[in-house]
Amino acid sequence: MIKAIGKVFLVLISVTVVGLGGLWLYTQNRTFLNKEDEIGNSVCNIYNGGLFCEQDDHIYFSNLSDDGSLYVTDSNLLNFQKLHDDKAVYINVDRNYIYYVRANNTRENSAHNILMYNNTGIYRIKQNGSNLKAVSYQPGAYLTLKGNHLYYQKYDVDSGLFLYQNNIECSEEKLLIKDAVIPAAVTENKLYYAGLSYDHNFNTVDLSTCNTRAILEGGFLYPIFYSGYLYYINIGDNYKIYRANEDGSDPVVLVDDRCSTYNITNSGKYLYYQVDNGVNNEISRIDLTTLKSETLLDGNYKQIHVTDQYVFFRDFDDTTTFVILADGIADVNTFNPPNLSRAE
Repeated sequence: MIKAIGKVFLVLISVTVVGLGGLWLYTQNRTFLNKEDEIGNSVCNIYNGGLFCEQDDHIYFSNLSDDGSLYVTDSNLLNFQKLHDDKAVYINVDRNYIYYVRANNTRENSAHNILMYNNTGIYRIKQNGSNLKAVSYQPGAYLTLKGNHLYYQKYDVDSGLFLYQNNIECSEEKLLIKDAVIPAAVTENKLYYAGLSYDHNFNTVDLSTCNTRAILEGGFLYPIFYSGYLYYINIGDNYKIYRANEDGSDPVVLVDDRCSTYNITNSGKYLYYQVDNGVNNEISRIDLTTLKSETLLDGNYKQIHVTDQYVFFRDFDDTTTFVILADGIADVNTFNPPNLSRAE
């Protein structure tokens, strides 16, 4: 009797182990899908390089203190974790994965990466830094996640730099536009973008037919839809920042100076921008309600990124990163995350 019970017990253990093993393999290989309105990062963050991305009170970022390696911190910037050695740019995050462009070929300390296989490409990993999966092994840029699809520029030595679409399972890549344009928005099966090589109109492409058409003519650069408005840098008017209704009507000048980049806080209170007129270069912000502006720092800065609480930006000539409370007083500090590689 005891022997019989023992055999049954062993069978149950075996079945349980096999079942758990099968479940583990299933979850390891399964791709968890998103809701169709999932957005991997804000458009303006992607315009600025996608070096910071917020999801579920965590900030994923390219840590320039560790030569651009992929890190994560909490929303208070107190606890830091290194997720991967890759230099990560154009970071997007959904509920399950991190998507990024690998840019190891641009590292400051690239000597140890010379022999690394595939120094560039587009990748997906789990949020704990495991299960790296290639979307593309070719150089890419301006990676954007919307719903269950990825949009990105990809360089092919035979065809050039074009815009592509793929699903998050990385199995259905297709060419969208034969130009190196940047996605501005994806909605109702249409992708919006500013023309680059052939015009500077605000255009749209039908994602089913790949047919394109201009919806607004002009000199658009870095256009975004935000809170009922269309914001953009106007190439035809000395790169000033404009705001118009979403249909392009009633355009007004917000920043009457030549600018190189901008970003808008999540609350919609401030627009941060870099003046690049060659005489009085500065990073500033404008209150979008009162339209009053204030200078934060004189000089040349780039890559303005926004999270819920913070605005980050970089010195143009070195790797210094600055941080300011997004809607707080104009008090700029340096952002100095730890280099956890030194402790390894």
